[in-house]
Amino acid sequence: MKRALFSGLAVIAAAIFTPALSQETGATPPDEVDCKTLGATMKTQTANWSYADFEESGWRTLASKKCFFEAGGSIVGWLAAHLDTASPAEVRTLRYHAARVFAMTGRHQVAMIHLSHAHDPDQPENPAQDWNSYIDAFSAWLRRDVDDLGDAVHQLEKQPVDEDGYKPNLSAALRFVVCFDLPYASIETNPECIPDIETTPQDTDETDAPAPPTSILTIDDLRNEPQ
Repeated sequence: MKRALFSGLAVIAAAIFTPALSQETGATPPDEVDCKTLGATMKTQTANWSYADFEESGWRTLASKKCFFEAGGSIVGWLAAHLDTASPAEVRTLRYHAARVFAMTGRHQVAMIHLSHAHDPDQPENPAQDWNSYIDAFSAWLRRDVDDLGDAVHQLEKQPVDEDGYKPNLSAALRFVVCFDLPYASIETNPECIPDIETTPQDTDETDAPAPPTSILTIDDLRNEPQ
């Protein structure tokens, strides 16, 4: 597992250290954040941080300043420095967040590499919270695969509702459907991408019958679009 992780990180490192097309070299205007310098400083400072500290105050600090490329780089750096100490759950979580921030920059191939390491191999069958199907939905959107996206959403619809009346990650996955043709940044931040789904708790005896989504755009709509 460690060897596979190291191999994946090597591929990603080669990609992330290629200068971003949207980030031109040269002096940074006074009113802009110097993401390159912040990113380099963050990687140096956080190499020995605990997972909890890095997850709370490491990459998120860069992402909050819209230094998404550097946020991804800091995650790769932290993972490389903790190959022998990071738990599988910590690796999965950071791989997922790395996919998010790289997708924000349009680096879908790099995001997909991270997502390929974000599944939970020990997830039980018919889980109360289907993490793997949400990762599948994200991956399907990156690959522009409507059928796989539909399958992932269907699996998430099978989940029982939680104590707040929601099916975990279903709303997040449906964002990929509603805003299928928009950039990932819109899926994360645009209120118009929020699906209109049933949120009333269901009877526990009927949890196998998914509440039909009523989002603006559906999987069937996407399948019926002319190619």
